[in-house]
Amino acid sequence: MLSSLLNAVFPKVCISCNKEEGTHLCGDCLAIISINAAISPELFWATSYQEPLVKNAISSFKYPPFLKDLALPLASLIITHFALLDKPQNFTGMVLCPIPLHKRKLKWRGFNQAQEIAKHLSQALSIPLYSDILVKTKNTTPQIELEGIERRINMLDVFEVTSRERVQNKNILLVDDVYTTGATMREAQKVLQQAGAKKVTGLVVARG
Repeated sequence: MLSSLLNAVFPKVCISCNKEEGTHLCGDCLAIISINAAISPELFWATSYQEPLVKNAISSFKYPPFLKDLALPLASLIITHFALLDKPQNFTGMVLCPIPLHKRKLKWRGFNQAQEIAKHLSQALSIPLYSDILVKTKNTTPQIELEGIERRINMLDVFEVTSRERVQNKNILLVDDVYTTGATMREAQKVLQQAGAKKVTGLVVARG
């Protein structure tokens, strides 16, 4: 009831075309986003972060106004990416693990954007979601404010595995919203592999 009331008072408007479509990214606008159809062994990425609509959607998702329901259309870009690949992907035995936020950043945003995307992927692809096996122990400077080697240094030793037993011999899809220099992804991959993961592959909405 509360959700219906809020939608009536503050109707959802597409961030691109400004139409009241009941969503912040309508199907027509979603359809014009170019989808990557190439296979990479180390990283699945759905689209380019250089596309203005993609950049706007991710920014509106992660930063004010914190449009949490953009997780679904952003996850749908990844699903479309998998559908366009020449070689069908077999997800049997895989698990999803979102890149975690530090508790202070989580409190500020109210949700973990990677986890929200991963929830939709888990349902659509029938892959288990392990949202608690990786934690971020340090409140780092936002990567967007840094460049090059600063990003790598910023992410050193910031992740910990909470349960080595649940990681052992697992094929993990490590979910995040954007891949730029890869510093965050590589550090999380390293920690998971050191804990015994069999293989860790990155999975993001957009690549910078």
